[in-house]
Amino acid sequence: MCLCFLSSFVFLSVYVLSVLWRVSLAEEAVFGCSKLIRIATFQKPLDGPCAPGYPGHHTLTNDFQGRSIVAFNQKINGFQHLYGSALVAFELGDAFASLLFAANEFAEFSFDFDGVRAEDLLDRRKDLVNNRTGRKLGRQLAALHLRGGRAERALIAMCVTCMEEAPEFLPHFMDQRLLRAPDEASLGCPFLPKRNLFNWLLAGERAKLCRLRLKQATRAVHHR
Repeated sequence: MCLCFLSSFVFLSVYVLSVLWRVSLAEEAVFGCSKLIRIATFQKPLDGPCAPGYPGHHTLTNDFQGRSIVAFNQKINGFQHLYGSALVAFELGDAFASLLFAANEFAEFSFDFDGVRAEDLLDRRKDLVNNRTGRKLGRQLAALHLRGGRAERALIAMCVTCMEEAPEFLPHFMDQRLLRAPDEASLGCPFLPKRNLFNWLLAGERAKLCRLRLKQATRAVHHR
């Protein structure tokens, strides 16, 4: 039993690493850089004009198969979820893709060291919407019976078309369409709390700081 468990763990770890690497390669092809695995040769600065409707989000522009792709960090992150979910759904099915990317959200929640904030909750929901859209693309590709490199190239092209043209893709957590999206449970990630351990720790530290400042202020008043 231990050997079976260890083998399953090794297989899962190797597969997840392969997905991360292939998503990074897809990013490099589409955007001219990878923000998932920050290898120096995969970098390109986001120093273009700010994205319309998203002040402070500088852009980069890259040519992909004759199409000019204008992107910013949130949009690139959306593509990561879109393509990653599509790839896993195509290779191992919808259920596994949903579980794997739900586990990713649980991991991000657990290790959010500055606490879970309102924008984190919106970003999580945006990710889940793009995961669901990615799984849909994975099913569509499976129906084409492609394999290997041809399948991955076709899937990248499908994800780019979706990213640039489809209303289902959300490029930013402030996109108004997110208000019409289902809740987290319906999107495949139930029971995830709105706060983590670091929220309570930080709240305790803030309370201590407030008490300290109050004591200092009180002493200053008494010394006058």
